[in-house]
Amino acid sequence: MTRVRHRRHRHVIAAVLGASTCASVLALAKPARARMVLDEDFRTVQPTFELTGPALGGHGNPTTDAPASLAGSTIALLDGGALAIDGDSGQLVRTDDAGKVVARLDVGRGAAQLVYDAGTRRAYVADRLGDRVVVVAVSDKLVEQAAWTTPVEPWGLALAPDGKTLLVTTIADRMLVAIDTAAGKTRWDRPLSREPRGVAIAPDGDTAMVAYLTTGTVERVDLAAAGHGGTHVSLGAEIAPSRQSGVAPAVTGFIADSTPTRSFARAAFAVRYVGNGLAVVGHQQSTPVQIAGNFRENAGSYGGGFDPPVEHRIAFVGAPEGSAQPTVEARVILHQPDALGWDPATDTLVAVGYGSDDLLVIKDASQATVALANHLSITGGCGPDGVAVADGTAWVWCSLTRRVAKVDLTGATAVVLGPEATKSKRSALEQRGLALFRGGNDGRVSSRGAMACTSCHPDGRTDGLSWRIESHELQTPLLAGRVAGTHPYKWDGGDKDLTQSLTSTMRRLGGSGLSEDEVRALSAYLESIPAPPTPRRDAKQVARGQKLFEGALGCDTCHGGKRMTDREGHDFHTNLAKVDTPSLIGVAASAPYYHDGSAATLDALLRDTATVHGMADVGDLTDAQIADLVAYLETR
Repeated sequence: MTRVRHRRHRHVIAAVLGASTCASVLALAKPARARMVLDEDFRTVQPTFELTGPALGGHGNPTTDAPASLAGSTIALLDGGALAIDGDSGQLVRTDDAGKVVARLDVGRGAAQLVYDAGTRRAYVADRLGDRVVVVAVSDKLVEQAAWTTPVEPWGLALAPDGKTLLVTTIADRMLVAIDTAAGKTRWDRPLSREPRGVAIAPDGDTAMVAYLTTGTVERVDLAAAGHGGTHVSLGAEIAPSRQSGVAPAVTGFIADSTPTRSFARAAFAVRYVGNGLAVVGHQQSTPVQIAGNFRENAGSYGGGFDPPVEHRIAFVGAPEGSAQPTVEARVILHQPDALGWDPATDTLVAVGYGSDDLLVIKDASQATVALANHLSITGGCGPDGVAVADGTAWVWCSLTRRVAKVDLTGATAVVLGPEATKSKRSALEQRGLALFRGGNDGRVSSRGAMACTSCHPDGRTDGLSWRIESHELQTPLLAGRVAGTHPYKWDGGDKDLTQSLTSTMRRLGGSGLSEDEVRALSAYLESIPAPPTPRRDAKQVARGQKLFEGALGCDTCHGGKRMTDREGHDFHTNLAKVDTPSLIGVAASAPYYHDGSAATLDALLRDTATVHGMADVGDLTDAQIADLVAYLETR
C-alpha cells in the first residue's frame, strides 16, 4: 500500500535571478538591491491547473456511450482486472483486480499502445519494432489470433465506435492506416507529418485527431470524407511576453517584460476526445530563445534567459466553426502529461505526469465549467505512461516498475500497487539511467527541476528546435542510436567523453549535478537506446544514392564507418570555430539539420540553401540525384 500524497499549489514570487546556474548567480548578483526569495521547487512556479482563456466546453450532458478504445493507451480495463502492454519486456499481461498477473503473452520489445474491444473480447497491440499489429483473444488466457503487417514503426491505435476499423499511426513511414478488423486488410492509408504518436477517434466516428512530437500541431482527419483529408491545428504557437518574470525593465542590462519571445508546442504523445466535440492533448511548451533586444544574456542557461524555458500544458481543441478552430490551453503542474484517460459516465478526465508520477483529476472535462478536482501522486518511481478510468478509480501502468497502480480519484484511500508484472530486459544500471532521464522536478538535473532530459529529447529523439546555448543557437541532436562510440560530444566537440558531456549539460541547465554513479547509469541508458527504425524506400533508388554518397561526392570521407562520423571538428566559417561531425544514424528522424538547424529538410541541405557550405560540391546535382541521396540517407 502506498499512500496518496495531496499537493497544494503554493504561490511564489520569482527571484530576479530566476533559473540561472550557481555560477551565473555569483557573476551577476549585485549587493544592496532588494531581492526576493526564490522557492527552488518548479512545482511552485507551474500552476496546478490554470486555463489560459475561456473554456470551450458545452452546457449539456457529455457523450455517455464512448468506449475507451476510441484512443489507445498502455492499459485497458477488463471485467475484474486490467490489460497492459509493457514496452520494456514486450509482454502483454492480464491482471486481476489486485494487479496480480493471471495471463501473459510475448508481443515484442518496444511494443507501444493497445486498445481493447469489449464486444469481441479482442485486443489490438502495436508491435513497434515488428511492424505489425498483433490481434489477441482475451479470456483466461491471452492467445495471438493474427498479426497484421503495417508500415514501419506502428505506435498509436484507435478503434472506431462500431469496432470495424482500427486506425494506426506509424512513425518511420509517417502513415495513418485504417485496417478492416474483420478481414485484417488495409482499407485506406494517408501520409502524416514527422514524428506522429497518439491517435483518437471522436465518439460519432466521423473525425480523428493525430498528435505529433515536433510539429507543434495536432492533425484533425475527416474520416467521413473521401480522401480522408487533414487539417493541422496549432498548439500553443504564440508570440508571448518575455518570461523573465520578476525582472524589472529598469534593471540595467535586462530585457523588459514586454519584449516578445517565441514558444513552441512539443512532445504531444496523447490525444483523446472528451465529448461535445472537444479533443484533449497533453504537450510541452518550450521557449528555446528567451532573449530579444539588447540585454545581458544568461549564457549559462538553456534559452539564454532566467526563467524555466519549459512549461507543461493540456490543450482543449474544439470542433471547427466555419474556418475557426478554437483552442484553449491549461497550464498544469504535471511534468510531461503523456497519457490521458476519460470516464464519459462522470465526464472526468485524468492526466498523468510521466516525469513527475502524479495525476490531475479534472471534472466536467467537456463542459464550460471544467475545473480541477484533485491532484494525486504515486510514490515509488512509477513512470506512468498509460491510464484508464472508470467508477471513480484510475488504473495506471507504471512503466518503470512494471506494475499496475489503482488510484482512488477522491484521494480518500490508499493507492494500491500490484506486484511486479514483468521482468525488465534492461540492466539494473540502464534502468536507473532511464529513471534519471525521464525524471522531472529534479534540482540535480536542472534549476528548480523544471527540465528533464526528455524535455529536449522526447522518446530519446529530438524536439526539432534550436536552443540558445552559450550565445549560440544550437540544434537539439538525436540521441537514439547515436551516443555510443561517437565522442567527442557537443556541436563544437568540446566534451571529450559522455561523463564530461552530461556534467556540462546539467551545469547549463542549472542543476546541482549527479553523483558519479548516477552519471554512469545515465550514460549506460543513453548508450542503450536503439537507433530509430528507418522508413521503407525503393531499393534501386537507395543504391543510386549510396553510389553518389560514397563516390562522386565523397561524403563518407567524414561520414563513414559504422557510426557514420569521423569524430573530427571542421571549420565551415559559421558561428562555431569548428563543428563536430554528427553521426548520420537515424538521420530521417533528426530534422532540422546542421548545428544551427538552418536546413529544415534533407532536400534543403542537399540544395545548399542553409548556412553551412563547403561540405560537398552539390551544385550540379539533378533533382533525381537529390531524391536518390535523400532516399539513401533516410535509410541510415
